Amino acid sequence: LLRLVARTFVVPLHHSFPPPSYSVENMEAGSRSSWAVAVLLASTLATKSDACTIVAVGADASSTGSPIVSHTDDSGPDTTDVRFVRVPRQQWPKGSTRKFHAWADGYPRVVDAQIAPEYAPVGDQKPFEVLAEIPQVAETYAYWDMDYGVQNEWGVSIGESTGTAKTVGWPATADKPYGYCRAGIEDLSKVGLERCKTARCAVQTMGDVAVELGFYSADSGDPAAPSYSDTSEALVVGDSKELWIFNVMTGKNNASAIWAAQRVPSNHVLAVGNSFTIREMDFKDSDNFLFSPGVTNLAEEMGWWTPGTPFDFFAAYGYTPVPQPGQSAAQVEDLKNVLAFYSGRRMWRIFSLLSPEEGAKLDPNKGNLPHTKDPYPGSVPAPKGSVTPKMVMNVLRDHYEGTPYDLTVGMAAGPFGNPNRGPVAPRGTVGIWERAISMHRSSWSYVLEARPNNRSVSWLGLDSPHGTAYLPFFAASATPAPEPFWTSEGYMAKFSQKLAWWAFNMLDQFQDLNFQLINKDVRAKSAVIEEEGRRVVDRCISEADKAPTDKAARELLSSCSNEFAEKKVAEWWDFAFSCFAKFGRYTVTYNESEKGEQLQMFPSWWVHSPDVGYTLWNNDGPFHGVNVVAAPGSLATTVQGSSSTSLIAAFAASVSLVALIAYKAGSYTERRRSKDEDARQLGYVAV
Repeated sequence: LLRLVARTFVVPLHHSFPPPSYSVENMEAGSRSSWAVAVLLASTLATKSDACTIVAVGADASSTGSPIVSHTDDSGPDTTDVRFVRVPRQQWPKGSTRKFHAWADGYPRVVDAQIAPEYAPVGDQKPFEVLAEIPQVAETYAYWDMDYGVQNEWGVSIGESTGTAKTVGWPATADKPYGYCRAGIEDLSKVGLERCKTARCAVQTMGDVAVELGFYSADSGDPAAPSYSDTSEALVVGDSKELWIFNVMTGKNNASAIWAAQRVPSNHVLAVGNSFTIREMDFKDSDNFLFSPGVTNLAEEMGWWTPGTPFDFFAAYGYTPVPQPGQSAAQVEDLKNVLAFYSGRRMWRIFSLLSPEEGAKLDPNKGNLPHTKDPYPGSVPAPKGSVTPKMVMNVLRDHYEGTPYDLTVGMAAGPFGNPNRGPVAPRGTVGIWERAISMHRSSWSYVLEARPNNRSVSWLGLDSPHGTAYLPFFAASATPAPEPFWTSEGYMAKFSQKLAWWAFNMLDQFQDLNFQLINKDVRAKSAVIEEEGRRVVDRCISEADKAPTDKAARELLSSCSNEFAEKKVAEWWDFAFSCFAKFGRYTVTYNESEKGEQLQMFPSWWVHSPDVGYTLWNNDGPFHGVNVVAAPGSLATTVQGSSSTSLIAAFAASVSLVALIAYKAGSYTERRRSKDEDARQLGYVAV
């Protein structure tokens, strides 16, 4: 039903298979339009299985003097292969070919032993279908690999974020006769790392291959109802000197590709939140812009751009929801807001945290759509040397704390300030949560330091950024990571203490019981490990610089970082289990003495809320709250309960309305104060 209804309300923009006409006239007239909005809101977000965030820092803005690239892999309603695989440097015989696959989301992401030993078949696994082959180069470089290529031995580093576009394409797999394209962003990112020592080379290589083979998005949806909110990709590519932003989409008629790339000023910080960020292009400036042949042709043909005017890539090719039959202007505006603020709020927040002076110039309520007036810049300047890798890690952990959009306060966060909104709303419910940077559904994140002289570092954080410790791995490593990072003994559908990811996910799930209390300890532990990691990196590099050969240096870097990572994963398992003991049973347990355990405490604002009912209990039984029922075009409240409790229920309803008004008027500050006071009674202060 979801797919059937969605087909009716999606307008084909540019693909080869116009959807058939479906009717929903048999739906009740009063519910048809709300269903349409609900379906589109749900599908817009649910299909963003790779709705990731990129934060990047130019060399001059970075405290290390080299660019920083980061990425959060915020997987959607499917599993993700969480292995951290080392693809080795390889020499290839003349006549060899480089194969392209339709990579999977879940385990295994690919089965092809030619790529890396860790991708060899396990059990009854079969090699993945080959979509295309191109001539292989004589030598390919080593790199760290996950869903997308991460960082190669020369320090070329990549972050990814799925975006919107007005075109759509599908892979040419056996089960998709409507698919003509053969290169997804997974293979594009990897081939760039395999073949290039610079970011500029990687961008050009990826673009050329995309045009030749045809680019497709893994989230394009059904041809009858294309998901235009997920049909493009944005990559940030960095080396030890430069950062480039790369935007790519399918070309005309579900084939080839249209792409553009822009060099980011070295004193800037950059943010990408599921949209293109390349705006006005200067086609004569080859130092700062690269692009596909005929990059403007489709925009001109479709009337998306007028020749003789500046060419704005996002304005020409980014997607904006358009009115559909049966939709009101307000409903279309709701759909626009989903895309505008899903992207724009993160951009504003990243700029505000890493370049406060520039961030203060931006309106957080503007949003980010192709034709937004005075749009956000794709990047902003930051003071020289002001942004550290640790600051980027903390940005990835952010939930808008301390702002009007703070996900750790309010009734939805519960009594213990939980920013995670994991369960979905009932079918047909129109609404949306604020989209944080750190998500409960993050499978991993990383912060990449693109250092010179083969000393680049990949800081890997497994599971959600707010519940991880970033561990360093050297780009020039001579060996794979320790086995717990790539074993097939465990995956998302199979718990195993042999897989490092589970140590972090297990504690992430547990801390939702009392997020502010437990996450405080988690953050403190992470800070200690990351500071240890920074010292280990400095020591390892110092020792490697004294090695007699490059091979010896690489081996030293490998053993140095692997030893630290393996030790810290074992330490995190112990820490997770200690948290079970300390915070289990809704207590805080320090020792076995008479005063060694304290009860966890609900905050005052929460227990006094009429929706909770704690202070409204009477001898007829517990109060079950006020049931607010919204009828079309009105706000109606009804109170459920027996006749003997009607008075208290009616009173509760009136109190609830007053509480709602008070909340809107500014109870945020009082709740924060109350939380802090309650916390101090337990000897901790909420973060």
